[in-house]
Amino acid sequence: MKMIEDGKNKKFDLIVTKEVSRFSRDTIDSLFYTRKLLEYDVCVYFTSDNIITASNDGELRLTIMSSMAQDEVRKLSERTKFGLKRSLEKGRVLGTNNIWGYKKDDGKLVIDEKESKVVKEIFEVYTNDKKIGLKNLSLYLKSKGILNRNGNPIHQNTLKKIIQNPKYKGFYTGGLSTVIDYRSKKRNFNNPSEWKIYEDNLVVPPIVSKELWEKANQKLLSRSKSSSMYQKHQTKYPLSGKIYCEKHQCGFVRKVKHYKTKEDCIHWMCKDYNDTGRKNCRTSFVLEQDVYKILLSVFKSYEKYKNEISKELLSFYNEILYKQEANTKKLELQNEIENLISKKEKLLDLALDNILKKEDLKSKNIIIEKQITDLKVKLEEMQKQDKKKQNRKQYLDVLKESIYKNLNVTESNLEEYIEIFLDKIIVKETQDKSELQILLNTKEVINMDISDSREFEY
Repeated sequence: MKMIEDGKNKKFDLIVTKEVSRFSRDTIDSLFYTRKLLEYDVCVYFTSDNIITASNDGELRLTIMSSMAQDEVRKLSERTKFGLKRSLEKGRVLGTNNIWGYKKDDGKLVIDEKESKVVKEIFEVYTNDKKIGLKNLSLYLKSKGILNRNGNPIHQNTLKKIIQNPKYKGFYTGGLSTVIDYRSKKRNFNNPSEWKIYEDNLVVPPIVSKELWEKANQKLLSRSKSSSMYQKHQTKYPLSGKIYCEKHQCGFVRKVKHYKTKEDCIHWMCKDYNDTGRKNCRTSFVLEQDVYKILLSVFKSYEKYKNEISKELLSFYNEILYKQEANTKKLELQNEIENLISKKEKLLDLALDNILKKEDLKSKNIIIEKQITDLKVKLEEMQKQDKKKQNRKQYLDVLKESIYKNLNVTESNLEEYIEIFLDKIIVKETQDKSELQILLNTKEVINMDISDSREFEY
């Protein structure tokens, strides 16, 4: 591209190239750039093919030779794919030599003693420390001087890939992606069901036990919706990232079908079906309005607990909120008074050591005494307020009315309840039916037949 820019700026008028494939292996690119160069009065001479673009038949011959060069790239791509397929069949480890904890040696993996210790620590710390996540795990490793090969902290996405990689438990893994366009090198990641994966401790010696690997991945799955078992999603809609296909272990995506004569139809589709077009599960999509009907019925079933819930909340506000808030403020004032008294004692020590003059000690003590007096006045006022309890009943009545209002589930506030209380919905299949397993943030699990959605009315 720099050469073409120089040709445009009249720095030369001839480009000598050995053959067409050295200039470009794409027919369109060859014709486009040779024409562009001719506009700048620059011609290209291909010595091996004896083609000069300034001649009358130059473009015709260039098109033929470029097509041949492009076809050679296609054949090379096919031969490469065939070679990769044969390597997968033979169980040879493919890919680069940058996998943590291993080194490649003639199609096999050999454990790197130094890096394998880091991999073991990653799995053990992440699994055994229930509170630690990927971000804090990266900080923990940094604090121990464990960095990546570039001397930087190990990124949490790298840690996630390490934990998810079956190779660390001694499993051969191949066929994760496929190049679908030999020209653009565009690559698609295959569905996990299409991966070639099996246990082979000879080709892939394990670094951690299968039990430890499984525990780490269970924790990863439970902690993050962005794990490999879930679709990466935006929380743009209340149901985003909350509907999950058990069969294909992926999320559902939102789709809108537009009509000219009626309202738009919104449905959620299994990501596997959306990506591949293969309808391999009985319930490949669900209507949003059906899901909303089911959730509305679920949330409405809790309205019968209004009295109990409101009593609990009012008791909480009455017995805890007021007292705790007051106690916190009183405690803060008492701490401030104690700090000022401590400051006075330190000033006296400085004066006794002849570091602080008596005049300075006296002036500073006057200021501190004034601050202590002001704080004591505030503390006494708060204690008086505690005894009065003015307007307490009136406030609680208003609060009770507000609680009742918010506990009334309707179409208008349903989405708020979904965002607060719904953990996820798992679309499950049995031999004779499909059902939704609704998991609430309250740890309750509700199973409902999908056909049940037609029985519920708003």
